[in-house]
Amino acid sequence: MIKQKLTAFLAGMLMATFACADNLALKEGHPDTYTVKKGDTLWDISGVFLQKPWYWPKIWQVNPQVKDPHWIYPGDVLNLVYIDGQPRLVTGVKKLSPGIRTSGAQDAVKSIDIESIKPFLVSDYIFPNAESVDSLPYVLGDNSNNKAMVDVSVVYVKGNLQEGEQYGIYSSPKKYKDPITGEVLGYRAALSGVGVADAQREGATPVTLVKTVKEVKQGERVIPLASVDGYDAYYYPKPATVPEAYILENVIDTRYVGKNQVVVINKGTATGVSNGDVFEIYKEGVKISGASADSVSYVDLGSAKDRLVSAMSQYSNLPSTTVGHVMVFKAYDKLSLGIVLDATDFIPNGSKLISPRD
Repeated sequence: MIKQKLTAFLAGMLMATFACADNLALKEGHPDTYTVKKGDTLWDISGVFLQKPWYWPKIWQVNPQVKDPHWIYPGDVLNLVYIDGQPRLVTGVKKLSPGIRTSGAQDAVKSIDIESIKPFLVSDYIFPNAESVDSLPYVLGDNSNNKAMVDVSVVYVKGNLQEGEQYGIYSSPKKYKDPITGEVLGYRAALSGVGVADAQREGATPVTLVKTVKEVKQGERVIPLASVDGYDAYYYPKPATVPEAYILENVIDTRYVGKNQVVVINKGTATGVSNGDVFEIYKEGVKISGASADSVSYVDLGSAKDRLVSAMSQYSNLPSTTVGHVMVFKAYDKLSLGIVLDATDFIPNGSKLISPRD
């Protein structure tokens, strides 16, 4: 009995060792050294070495020479070494000429590109349902008949506001539905401006616009800035536990998504999504038809007649591929905002996301 337990324990330890080794599997042809460049992120650097860059914290752990990976800078030389049989990155000789470092904390390498997501962290707001939108105060207009208003003008708002408080003014929210169930998941609005409320009079509240991101328009909703959540200073990418999700749209409203672009995802905290979750961007293999070397062809490139024949006959798909990764940086109830960390192909709206595969 003891022997059986010991055998099981050793087998478990062996499996754990293999799992760890697999987690930190290195890319074929990886370099032994890397010089940090301006604009690099920890995700980018780890992707140079690891097959699965979402395990990037492991390659820095137990590393006295890199106590905090956020404190490496452009020009630092990183060496790949092995500690207790596991790959680690350590700092080596600086490629820059000797001297006192003049760069500050703002120049240190971040885990992801914060600048790409900062506007969405402070200026986007997602409402859970139509009732939460309809009940909000809204902009009536100004006394100059302007349909679009800018800084230092006074607009009037329908609704009770707290005198002296700052309010965010948000564009008409856009509705999002789940692509599978059709359920309404929420409404996303973008910040138009910030205003300070005056005392209410004659059924309306004057609000002085102190900052505008874009023109403020009639009907836009008004929210106390104090109620808008803050955001994380650092993000630690980790594999998502939710099996699958979908990219609903690219927020700059283009057909395809690329690296460092922000997307809306159809999952949120209600289904277990949290900030830092990384999904693989999944691309299904293309359809092919034909049963021989002489007849094989791409279904989508055939004529209308060929596609009809293929639809009624046997066809198969080439293997699916991963064409990038997206990380959630702002999770709401049923929707999330994510940033594309890397992309090797065009990513259309509607792309499927899956939990990273080990």
